[in-house]
Amino acid sequence: MIIPQPLHRNSGFTLVEVLISITLFVGIAFIIGTFIKSVLDYELLFTQQLTAQQEIETTFATVLPEMRSMVPSALGSYPIGQVATSSITFFVDIDGDTISDQVRYFLSGTVLKKGITRPSGSPLSYNSANEIVNDVVRNVVMTAPVFTFYDENYTGSEPAMTSPVVISDIRLIKILLTVKDPNETVPLSASIDIVPRNLRTNL
Repeated sequence: MIIPQPLHRNSGFTLVEVLISITLFVGIAFIIGTFIKSVLDYELLFTQQLTAQQEIETTFATVLPEMRSMVPSALGSYPIGQVATSSITFFVDIDGDTISDQVRYFLSGTVLKKGITRPSGSPLSYNSANEIVNDVVRNVVMTAPVFTFYDENYTGSEPAMTSPVVISDIRLIKILLTVKDPNETVPLSASIDIVPRNLRTNL
């Protein structure tokens, strides 16, 4: 007598089950990878924005006392040397040696730079070859003038002085910095108004 043997199910995975498992694994890995990338991209964006903000704040914290304290040059010339929409040259004693140094802020490409020239020689002169230049704010976009100038009639709503600016009439200097990293979509803007003490009249 032949006794039929019970059928035993194969304990291994079928091809369909393997394919489904692989698909699920790949899908989950893709979701996790996308999430991690988004977090890293956001962290990078936040870091870039924070860096830009810190550069602007540091620059404003430096330029404010410098411009407020501008004085005639070591040669006796006017406290402001040259002005333009993207640059300004003025004189101030930045190192406390009672001798005026020449300070220049200027936009070079997308970088706001600061140049310092200490007077030398006899008689004293400001030799441009001795200028020390450093980057202060990067990724600057000039959507509007970086530097605008106002005379003694400015009360808050009057337009800026037009070119050519009469330097001796300047009483207030406005600095506008707009920074936009190439990887960002929204620019960061900040401005500051500075009234040099030695030029102040009714402002």
